[in-house]
Amino acid sequence: MNTDYVTSLLSARSKFALYVSIPVCAVGFISELCSIIVFLSLKTFRQNSCAFYLMSMALFNLIRFILSSPFLAISMAFPINFLSVSFFYCQLRNFVVAACNFSALSCLCLAIIDQYFATSSRPRWQQWSNPRIAHRAVIIAALIWAGHAVPFFLYFNQLSPVNAALCISSNAVLYEYNVYVYYLTYGNLFPLIAAIFGLLAFRNARSLTTRPNPLVRRELDKQLTTMVLVEICVYVCTYMPFSIIYTISSFNTNNNPVFLAQLKLANAITLTLTFLSYGNSFYTYSCVSRRFRHQAKYVFYDMHMNRHRQNQIKPSHIETIRITEE
Repeated sequence: MNTDYVTSLLSARSKFALYVSIPVCAVGFISELCSIIVFLSLKTFRQNSCAFYLMSMALFNLIRFILSSPFLAISMAFPINFLSVSFFYCQLRNFVVAACNFSALSCLCLAIIDQYFATSSRPRWQQWSNPRIAHRAVIIAALIWAGHAVPFFLYFNQLSPVNAALCISSNAVLYEYNVYVYYLTYGNLFPLIAAIFGLLAFRNARSLTTRPNPLVRRELDKQLTTMVLVEICVYVCTYMPFSIIYTISSFNTNNNPVFLAQLKLANAITLTLTFLSYGNSFYTYSCVSRRFRHQAKYVFYDMHMNRHRQNQIKPSHIETIRITEE
């Protein structure tokens, strides 16, 4: 009876990964790629520091999708262990995930802090919201978290009992650091900082209409503040379940096959949710910002899809279209 139940749980895990995890991974990859294209295509975003942070976050997420997420999804759907083929991939994956996770989340925190400065009524604080500072902050954050990820490359060299595509640390100190510090900080401290500054930025944004700022600037600040706030909420809702399951797995001493099978299924579901936590930006921005939807339509349809029609002449039907970047 237990054997059949365990088999059914493992089969459910494989089917879930095949029909849900892999498509979600593909959709998340497209999301981050589209976000980068929109942010790079419009001068409005290229000259804005908050937009640069969001674009950098999308870039770090895209790197993670390329080097990590597809292999995790495939290994859950099929009996393929990529680590047995190349153990170097295990080490590289841990380095990439550790570096990109913190770098992307740092960019999200910096984006909302930047919006707090940008919407502040104090001119001195507004000076901190500029692209030059944003460029330097992203580079410094990326270097710091790349250095922080080096031990994950060196000491994570054992297979996880929950997911054969993951490896865990053989160093007891680093293992405890990963459980108590890494996930505690990544899953709680950074979102808390982002939430605090998000509320402050939201309060500032509500008072923008009473200030003598240019209308375009006010609308852009409101748009970006809303986008970042919702992005933070989505991150918390989609990442926290995995953090809980990972903590349970880390302290688990129960070798009961039924419990382990249940844990593997829960791990597959929550891991798929994490694909959404760093693969939702384009869809989130499109849902919460009408302005962003128009900008995305302009970029993909008017700028790129219709580019090959620019040299076509149609004497029977001539239109003059004036398009301005929003």
